[in-house]
Amino acid sequence: MALTLQPRTVENTSSGRCSAQAVVFLAQFFFTSATCTIQPSSLQTYNLPMALPPPNEGKLYQNVQCAAIACIFSTFMFIGIIISILQKKGAPVSNETMCTSTRISQKQKRSNLLLVKPMDCSRPDHLDKIEYWESYKEEILDKFKDMEPRQALGEEPRTNVLLIDSGIDRTHIAFGFGDSIEEPYEEDDEEPEDPKIMPWRDYTLDSEEINRMAGPWSSLQDINGHGTCGAYIIGQIAESAVIYSARVSREGSTQPGLVAKAINDAIKSKNIKFQFIIMPLGFDEAAQGLDELEKAVQDAFENNITLIAAGGNEGNSRRPAPPARYDPVICALSCDGNGAPSAFSPSIRRDSQYKGEFLVPGEGIECPSIKPGHCDRRKRLRLKPLRSDEKGGFTYVSGTSFACSVLGGISIAILERLYNLATIEGEDSVQAAKLVDIARNYYLRDILDQMTRSERKAYILAPTQITNDILKGYIRCCKSILEKRSGPGLVSRRHPW
Repeated sequence: MALTLQPRTVENTSSGRCSAQAVVFLAQFFFTSATCTIQPSSLQTYNLPMALPPPNEGKLYQNVQCAAIACIFSTFMFIGIIISILQKKGAPVSNETMCTSTRISQKQKRSNLLLVKPMDCSRPDHLDKIEYWESYKEEILDKFKDMEPRQALGEEPRTNVLLIDSGIDRTHIAFGFGDSIEEPYEEDDEEPEDPKIMPWRDYTLDSEEINRMAGPWSSLQDINGHGTCGAYIIGQIAESAVIYSARVSREGSTQPGLVAKAINDAIKSKNIKFQFIIMPLGFDEAAQGLDELEKAVQDAFENNITLIAAGGNEGNSRRPAPPARYDPVICALSCDGNGAPSAFSPSIRRDSQYKGEFLVPGEGIECPSIKPGHCDRRKRLRLKPLRSDEKGGFTYVSGTSFACSVLGGISIAILERLYNLATIEGEDSVQAAKLVDIARNYYLRDILDQMTRSERKAYILAPTQITNDILKGYIRCCKSILEKRSGPGLVSRRHPW
């Protein structure tokens, strides 16, 4: 189970122990110094003559004076340290300090996948990451969209995406449903002509709450903003994505069982056929309910749903977290916009027989801030600040959760381009959609793998590496599979790699 790291107040006992040790050391030091001033060394006593000369009263008085000064000085030091200890024992450590300095258990660490920690725009290293992401968007993602062929006349493609996260706040102006928290989108409001953010289920409610709610609209609420960030990233990259919100977390923690239930409900859905399930989350290896989650993942895969999940934020020496480590799931690992792997991300596994982990930008990502009046973008660019009640700000975040959403957007965008190519080559919208479905089920990982430059150990995904000729080759392969079908439905999912 993923647990939330809660700030807490504790006594600084380690400082007390260190101060006590310092007291003992200083007392011993000054006592020894005072003693040495009035006593001869061991070497001197062994060489003393049998008849001692008369004592020198002046020298004896000087030695006693030095010892007295040393004792007085050590006494003042001792009193000062005691006062310092008492002050530290009574003073609590701030919440912010505890969140950043306390040693965190592995169970607590994985829960951070569902937390939003904005970057500090005043730090030069954070500003670099933000600029790298903006450069990646401009040089890679935007140029890839410019390369997309002109779509032939026909029905626009629609990709149904289930985002399993903390909900989505549609009241943010980034989604076009209102410009303040005083104008939230309600169930009775008129739907826009082409809605891209839709409710699905709220798995954080108990049965009584669900009975009181009119439909699943509470899935379009988000307390910490994590799911809102994910939906925004996907929608910015993939124009055909219609994102349905499966809310499994409120405060930043959830359970494998809730995620499994959301997946199973998506499989059983009769009204909506989901092509993608995106999970910007992860669990500890010892979490309860992972068997149930793994089975749900396998069932979704066998029902031709593509699953993408975040690799985790435990560092390069760790394996990806469940469910990203399961074979049917495409795992998102993080790097900056220049391709340098993130320190918090698991290292990428590369071999010819396995194509399940991909490196995508997950640092310095610009996302909506659900906090009214808060906008790091305006602070960074020195623009006019927002009103205190205005929910239209943007912040910058890092984590494999956001890399997961970037990977989801890229995956959908490449299929959009393939659809357009199929229609240009004479396929109608129905036939083109079938070819895209086969490409998603059979060749998506292979297409993603061709976006890298493994010969130079440059594993960051660059969609501009994929040319129209490459995609036309996949269209021919998909036509061949379609012709071999003996009946309705897709053939068995057997990976060609």
